[in-house]
Amino acid sequence: MEKIQTYLTDWISTYGMDIIYAILIFIVGRTIAKSLSKIAVKAMEKANVSTTLTKFLSGIIYYLLLEAVIIASLNQLGIETTSIVAVLATAGLAIGLALKDSLSNFAAGVMIILFKPFVIGDFVETAGTAGIVEEIGIFTVKMRTPDNKQIIAPNSSVIGGNITNYSTKPTRRVDITVGVGYDADIKQTKNVLTGVIASNGKILNDPAPLVAVSELGDSSVNFVTRSWVNAADYWDVYFELMENYKIKLDEAGINIPYPQMDVHLKKED
Repeated sequence: MEKIQTYLTDWISTYGMDIIYAILIFIVGRTIAKSLSKIAVKAMEKANVSTTLTKFLSGIIYYLLLEAVIIASLNQLGIETTSIVAVLATAGLAIGLALKDSLSNFAAGVMIILFKPFVIGDFVETAGTAGIVEEIGIFTVKMRTPDNKQIIAPNSSVIGGNITNYSTKPTRRVDITVGVGYDADIKQTKNVLTGVIASNGKILNDPAPLVAVSELGDSSVNFVTRSWVNAADYWDVYFELMENYKIKLDEAGINIPYPQMDVHLKKED
């Protein structure tokens, strides 16, 4: 017993202060890590970063700082931490290689949330599909198509291609091409199309609508009509114009031809 007591007394006298310092480093360091994590959360909230991303990043910041605190505490105890750091670095590299696709989706999600090419509720075309954005997550974007299907697109696919946002601007232009026969009177056709546009109350006067001959095609003379509308009225106006163009052109006796080809036969004696 005396030998054990003597050993413990010597051990405490030798390492006691180091243990106390290591505990103090851990307690103070953990407190600082929590404080810095909270400061980061407030900064991200002030920058209007999404709640999901804020919680995720604040957790990463806290645990990275806590890891540094633990290594400092072990150093104070005289434990060699070089090998521990090497093991952690190797493990981190292995995990990074195994999860490279997930990490690329995460990085793309951070870019989407920070740069905001679209927000929830926007109608966008991206990653080979189009729909209304319902959720922007850390790894995926969820969209609802016009026919009520849910599309889940990886963030890397979204940020890696073109993004067409149809909801950003308050107005859109409705472009429709109408082909009429070569025997049709151009001025009469133009007047009919202009009249259809003028009768639609959803079409804006500024910028002014345009009706013009755009092409002398193989089977028809093609007119292009361009009308500006509020973004919410786009499809209503599009369908109304398509229907009324056909009705009014039929009433005026102006033919909308089918694709056709003239074949000339030469008879040899």
